[in-house]
Amino acid sequence: MRNQTAPLIRSIGSMDSQRLQAPMNRTNRQLSFTAAKLFATSLALFASAEASSAGSSVPITKNDKQIIDMKEDSVEQATVSTFNSTISLNATISPSLASTANPSASPSSTPSAEPSSPPSSSPTLSSAPSSAPVAYSRPPRVDIRYVPWIDLPADIATTATLLNYTYETWADYGENPIENLNWDRLSRTEKQLAGILGYERQSWNCWQNHYQSLRWIDLDNEGIQSKQWWEALGWDISSWNRYDDPPLSNDKYWYFLSEEERFAAAQLCYFKRTWDEADVYVDGFPMNKPTYRYTNWFDLDDSVRSIASDGLKYDSFLWNVVGLHDLEARDWKHLTPVEQKAAKLLDFSQVSYDCWINHYSGYSWEELQFYGIDFFYAILGWNDQSWAGLEETPKKKSWKQLNEEERMAAIELCYSFETWEGYDMTVNHGPFPFAKPKIRYVQWSVLPEEMQIIANGTLGYTEEKWNNLGSAKIETLGWDDLTDEQQSDAIALGFYKKTWDCFHSHYRPYDWDDLNTSQQDIFRQLGWSEASWFNNETPSSYERRWDRLSDTEQSVANAICYFEDNWDRNNLEEAVQIADTTGSSPMNPTPTQGLDPSVLNNGRRNSANTFQNFFAACCIALSAVVWMIFM
Repeated sequence: MRNQTAPLIRSIGSMDSQRLQAPMNRTNRQLSFTAAKLFATSLALFASAEASSAGSSVPITKNDKQIIDMKEDSVEQATVSTFNSTISLNATISPSLASTANPSASPSSTPSAEPSSPPSSSPTLSSAPSSAPVAYSRPPRVDIRYVPWIDLPADIATTATLLNYTYETWADYGENPIENLNWDRLSRTEKQLAGILGYERQSWNCWQNHYQSLRWIDLDNEGIQSKQWWEALGWDISSWNRYDDPPLSNDKYWYFLSEEERFAAAQLCYFKRTWDEADVYVDGFPMNKPTYRYTNWFDLDDSVRSIASDGLKYDSFLWNVVGLHDLEARDWKHLTPVEQKAAKLLDFSQVSYDCWINHYSGYSWEELQFYGIDFFYAILGWNDQSWAGLEETPKKKSWKQLNEEERMAAIELCYSFETWEGYDMTVNHGPFPFAKPKIRYVQWSVLPEEMQIIANGTLGYTEEKWNNLGSAKIETLGWDDLTDEQQSDAIALGFYKKTWDCFHSHYRPYDWDDLNTSQQDIFRQLGWSEASWFNNETPSSYERRWDRLSDTEQSVANAICYFEDNWDRNNLEEAVQIADTTGSSPMNPTPTQGLDPSVLNNGRRNSANTFQNFFAACCIALSAVVWMIFM
């Protein structure tokens, strides 16, 4: 963005793609179009007169740079306009046969050494380059420029100070006047100092100046080739030289640029912070929050659910548990055309999908660097090696454990507390921290056949192991200990990391230090200590049956997803038989704790009790009516 000044932080409310006005750089005041034309014409005449004289050029000094900029731009505009209007690039095929108007009076005394060769059929055009232009290549980023001032090594801070940087101008990109100069306009000393920081001609012109102080006709020079990207942003010679208004892209913040505009700006060595020249947030995030994605599946309109189901293969479980669908591990460019179309119907753009859904995890490290997103992942502990899987990945902290800088980095990646911790929108009416995966507690005999096949696959369930809760070895493993195939089958049965580790392994595979403070307190109340946890010494409370536990013990056991049947390791078939004979079940001591009757679907309802209750209610109502009439 050709900006000069901007506030450090901007926070704006929800908004659509309207233009946001920002000041334009490289100008102190706007000349009117009419006045500019007159000024250009006079300078063109002056330039023509100067060209016919034999005067010597005057060297450029720093004090005259602003005046020279104005003159160069005006002469450039007038020269190009005159060239286009008076010179035709369609040369004549043969030279003119007409004689000159005033031939010489007499021939020369001596002939030329040899006659001139005949003219070529078509003259060469000096305006065309002698070879094809060199393809544009963005120079490597000079990362020291983006290190906070307080973290700079002492010698680097001293060098930056000699380039007139201060704490404030180092943090506010574009504020130091030296960044308005291209490399050729730096003094010898300034070039040496810039070299100490890691700059040379190409990197300075791109990352510091973004080619802004070059003349328009120089942007296509060999080794630069940046005009194409400014043109993609809507600039032309008139707007570049301030005779026309700047293009619309100049008034947009980074995430309101189109995909093509953002790509062009990145080629010019911009990223979000340097383009916006501020930290711009929309309701606390770098861009608008998706309209539908964080709404419970059952609260969506049927049409929206249909798009999500048919086009993106979501169901209620995969939708309500954010990040569970394997589609969300792919960035936009790896979606199929059908999936992209469906995502657009759900109000996603490429950048909003990549940020809110994928969090850029599908990008290569080079792609992250191209858009300046690697800065945020670096703050969270990543580097190119860990991103590529060549070294250990950083341990993920809880949202509470993140410091302020790390939280801001996570927010720039479109994480919130909920999505960072694992957002589950499933309605939970039970005493557990997560909704119970009810299909697991349906007896094998009524389990749908396709579910039996999945359970019997990589998870190794048999009818006996399924019905006897806690007897399957797979249930002693933590989620991270499962293979990818086992995790996929577990998801098909309604589990994901949080519910598997809570309802199945009850966090026993975790190291004590991996438990959060609340979980450690829960286990202490059940008799565990750090030492007994390490030595696998199960406390005596686990030897008592559920009904012998105190209310407090039952409550804390609920917090790690125990209830009567999985605590006592009851058999599912026996639990259902008890329900048939007593009308209640140890599996379902309260409506919030047990199975959904519609899931069990035994077809055995106490219809006699239902009729008796209905008949009694009718009698009471009739008695009340009679009493009102006769009393």
